[in-house]
Amino acid sequence: NSTVAPSRDTHKQKNMKRYPFKFLDAYTREDKDIFFGRDEEVERLYEMVFQADLLLVYGASGTGKTSLIQCGLARKFQSHDWLALNIRRGDNLNKSLDDALRAAAGDAPDDAPGWLGEDLSSDSPSATALSPLARRFRAIYLQHFKPIYLIFDQFEELYILGNKAEEQAFVQTVQEALRVKQPVKMIISIREEYLGHLYEFERQVPELLRKKLRVEPMNLDKVKTVIQGIGSLPQSNVRLQTGKETAIAEAVFHQIRGGEKSLTIQLPYLQVFLDKYYLHCTGDERRQADALFTLDKLKEMGGLGDVLRNFLEEQVLLTARRLEQPPDTIWQMLSLFVTLEGTKEPLSEEELRRRLPEGVPAALASQVLEAFVSSRILRFSESQLRYEIAHDTLAKQLHARRSDDEIALLEVQRLIRSQVAIKAEAREFFTGKQLDFIQPFLPKLRLSEEEREWIRESKRRRAELEEAEERRQREELESTRRRLRIVRGLLGLALAAVLVAAYFAYDATQKKDELKEANIKTQQALDNYLEADSLRKVTEIRNLESMANNFLNLNQKELAVRVLQEAFEKDTTRQDIRRRLDTLSSE
Repeated sequence: NSTVAPSRDTHKQKNMKRYPFKFLDAYTREDKDIFFGRDEEVERLYEMVFQADLLLVYGASGTGKTSLIQCGLARKFQSHDWLALNIRRGDNLNKSLDDALRAAAGDAPDDAPGWLGEDLSSDSPSATALSPLARRFRAIYLQHFKPIYLIFDQFEELYILGNKAEEQAFVQTVQEALRVKQPVKMIISIREEYLGHLYEFERQVPELLRKKLRVEPMNLDKVKTVIQGIGSLPQSNVRLQTGKETAIAEAVFHQIRGGEKSLTIQLPYLQVFLDKYYLHCTGDERRQADALFTLDKLKEMGGLGDVLRNFLEEQVLLTARRLEQPPDTIWQMLSLFVTLEGTKEPLSEEELRRRLPEGVPAALASQVLEAFVSSRILRFSESQLRYEIAHDTLAKQLHARRSDDEIALLEVQRLIRSQVAIKAEAREFFTGKQLDFIQPFLPKLRLSEEEREWIRESKRRRAELEEAEERRQREELESTRRRLRIVRGLLGLALAAVLVAAYFAYDATQKKDELKEANIKTQQALDNYLEADSLRKVTEIRNLESMANNFLNLNQKELAVRVLQEAFEKDTTRQDIRRRLDTLSSE
């Protein structure tokens, strides 16, 4: 029995009763009647809005940061006090922001005469012409006369999919937005594991971390508030067994938590579980029938294990059977919507087709997209014309299924695309190691012609460098051989000179033998004297060296130096003593 997630059209019923579960969709202002369990966080965030113009909301994936802002905070404002512009990165965060501002400004002109065209901010030493961004904010304000709230959702995408230039441009925009005269508030929502990436941002904009709110996972008390609130809602088509409301909420919490000892659960798991609970009670996949949640029905469900993983596996198998494709092919296609880091990566249908593994027909893309949008695993953004995984918790499940080969393939894809995305004049060729890493995966990749050409260019460049290196080595070897030939020639000349000299020396020696014989006795006497003197000098020098060693052992370096100097004066040919003196002097 496969579980099909609710379609958007089933949330509002003909009898005015409403299916109260959002599944993996975020809550919005229109869902304020069914949004429970976050009153404390909403109040804190509401207070912060009036204390600062830049706020940071962070927390783990699945804690409901988006719903907290777009529903919890939004419902605190009257419509005339709240102009919210929800901004995701898309292709580029700065472009997405500009598009949102243009849409909000409508037909209002950016330029205005007289004092409206002056910068009257407190930081401005004198009235100066407004910047384009300031004019845009002014145009929006004059169009709506409401405080502007720029809500940057899933801000971690800037650091996962963006680049340094995009980051710096956005930082400069924030700096400028903080100086404008109009009421502009900025709320940045980010997964807490990416807080470290904000270091450079915070260094340039110190206000970034001054007002921040951490969104915690749902504990038992909050889960009770959610379930009991939904059960008591007049327009809800879900009711709880009378007198068992608390017991049902506790049982749901413990069922989702399973064998873990955690004190909290993730919201996506709660939403998927409650949807399964409803289907088990009613069997109505249109989500229109009234449901009564009872403890007996809950017990009948038994242990569901990881409800999110099970739901994902059910839908993949169902889609594979429907499209007559191997399940692995469907898993691979879904995996394309997840980054190497395990976060969502929005793709258009054309981008999905380009990234399909070799052997997967491109026509399959539209069928898979339709199937997973229907089952609510994927959602389509009308503004960005892109599909994305419905929630980061699903992205984590997909990431966990990847094999080492799949991860390596994704690394190769990122390496190629990140390099080719740079302007041709600024690109660097792939290194030899990178080409060796890429080569085994090329048959599995569906690359654009530009990407293939850059790989070919890199290979040509590598071949040129290797050829140049071989040529350099050959030239160096030839140069070495030439030097050896020259040395051999010089050695031959030297040997000939020695032989000639030896001949003349022999002749001269013969003539000098008689004279030498006469001087032998005198020389022997002189040698005996010199030998005795030399032995005496050697003994004295050895004694002085020994004395110096003793001084060094006693850390008396100055005395050791003095003794060694005396030893060197006795025999200036002793270069070893000279070197010891130099060493001691330099220490």
